[in-house]
Amino acid sequence: MFMYRISASPETKALIKELMNTIKAEEAEPAEVHLVEKGMPIPENSLCLVFDAEHLGDLLRFINKIAPNRQSPPFLIGRKHETFQPLLLSDILFFRSCGNILYAHTEQQAYEIKHKLFEMEKLIACENFIRVNKSNIINVLKIKEIIPWFGGRILLRFTASEERIEVSRNYVKDFKQFLNM
Repeated sequence: MFMYRISASPETKALIKELMNTIKAEEAEPAEVHLVEKGMPIPENSLCLVFDAEHLGDLLRFINKIAPNRQSPPFLIGRKHETFQPLLLSDILFFRSCGNILYAHTEQQAYEIKHKLFEMEKLIACENFIRVNKSNIINVLKIKEIIPWFGGRILLRFTASEERIEVSRNYVKDFKQFLNM
């Protein structure tokens, strides 16, 4: 189990605890790493990771990479009508939330997934997926074209699909950082 300590504002601390629970990490003393929000005092004699509260997504991706035994499932079970089918994560173009139902879109069709969008975002955080607006998580390896769009937004086109998804202004900065653009 990954052991950590946090020095952060109460709001940020609560959010980090929730994120760390998803990777089965535990806040304890002694800790392997001390997570310190920028501007907080840095403890001595401890391995510290200083982060900016505005970039918690980057912190989560980093923690996912170093956390032991953290793996996304190799596949999900999708439902189409009354049948179920295993779906490899690598075959999924994007996830789309429509009301209370989440769909995994492949090149052939869309499958209903039992998770909610926020659950899926946590489940596949260490893979090639990133949230791009309030309803979609996309597989960056399936992007065919990235098109600058009106008002600072970005439009994405996918391989073997006519679907287009907009990266909203609130997600553009994280999207560009994820792709090192």
